[in-house]
Amino acid sequence: MQVILLEKVQKLGNLGDEVAVKSGFGRNYLVPTGKALPANKRNREVFEARRAELEAAAAKLQAEAEKRKVKLVAAGDVNIMANAGIEGKLFGSIGAADIAETLNAAGADIDRNEVRLPGGPLRHTGEYDIDVQLHSDVVVTVKVNITSEAQLQAQAESAEAEKAKAAALEEAEAIAKAQEDA
Repeated sequence: MQVILLEKVQKLGNLGDEVAVKSGFGRNYLVPTGKALPANKRNREVFEARRAELEAAAAKLQAEAEKRKVKLVAAGDVNIMANAGIEGKLFGSIGAADIAETLNAAGADIDRNEVRLPGGPLRHTGEYDIDVQLHSDVVVTVKVNITSEAQLQAQAESAEAEKAKAAALEEAEAIAKAQEDA
């Protein structure tokens, strides 16, 4: 099925492109959502008459996405506390809705369907780079750091052990120096 795109569709084409798509995709998604028109002589004329209007609308959407990008960058990295075992496996998972909610609380303006998690929900503690696609041309990478209370407690205990080890080493050096002087 040949269609004329009325807006930029990722991995398909730009505004005004005439592309071949599978019939079901064209009939069931592109045409009903207003993203495309079936390619025929009449629709080509209709498109050319509306071209300036459609290009202005596309430019407006991109400008809005750029404004939202500034807010998203200002929101910064995401830190999420979750329940997890000592090995770092979460009891549950962190999904797109959780990340969007945390970013929105930090001042961003995004929807959960703009968060891209190609590997599915996050199921382990750690640091992840997540893409947020605000527009087909505007993609922002956000750092998501997932930590657990058990992990923080283990880090605190490790830091205390390092301090104790350093203090013991200093004390041992002081005793050795005292014995050398004597």
